[in-house]
Amino acid sequence: MRPSRQLIRVVGAAAALALPVIGGPTVLAAPAYAVTCQPATSTPTDGYPGTVVVADNFESGTLSAYSVQTSGTGTASVSSAYAHDGVCSAYLHVTSDSGSLADFSAALPSGTRQVYADAWFDITQAGLSGNDVPYFRFFSGSTRFVDVYRYNSNGQLWLRVLAPGGSFTYTRLIGSSISLGAWHHVVMHVIPNGSASTVEVWFDGAKVYSSSSVNTVASTATRVQLGAEHYQQMGDSYIDDLIIKSVTN
Repeated sequence: MRPSRQLIRVVGAAAALALPVIGGPTVLAAPAYAVTCQPATSTPTDGYPGTVVVADNFESGTLSAYSVQTSGTGTASVSSAYAHDGVCSAYLHVTSDSGSLADFSAALPSGTRQVYADAWFDITQAGLSGNDVPYFRFFSGSTRFVDVYRYNSNGQLWLRVLAPGGSFTYTRLIGSSISLGAWHHVVMHVIPNGSASTVEVWFDGAKVYSSSSVNTVASTATRVQLGAEHYQQMGDSYIDDLIIKSVTN
């Protein structure tokens, strides 16, 4: 695990720029935005196994490597307002307005058996009480089967799993409130295998969950998503040093 670097704040014109999409949710390849990044910066690495699907410090200034979905007042962009390393990070902004939505996701290779997702997150604005701000969400086709999030009502870290019968199970992973406006390191390891699925979660370097008998609806994983697919899931999140790996055997 790499140690946390000092938070970089760029004042003035270095702000996120993105154009919201009006109407229903739209999937698009995001264009490059007018921010000053450092494209020569080395891409992030970690020690987890697998083939790299994504290794991104967002210093390219674009989200073109991802499937991006925005609607209404929601925006998905690259920002130079905050960064964990370098000067840029991904930025998701969603409001409580009707139709507001923003997320981006990376597709996994066919035959993926295991997934490691590793990133740094800075949630600067929480959402409405009773709702949440996501970290990682794992999908099998169009079905979200496991995710971790910061619960707005108390700031705690929770794991949510979709069981084969369609019901959700919830597990509290951290009882204290996760600070806003600070970088936190989240890693997930997921092996979808029905009632014998494996889920592991690390938060700021500590393993906070591990089980090889998680009962999920999924036997495959097809993509990893950052941000929420629901309308009005208010929150502002900066994401940096994202690494997603696939294990196929």
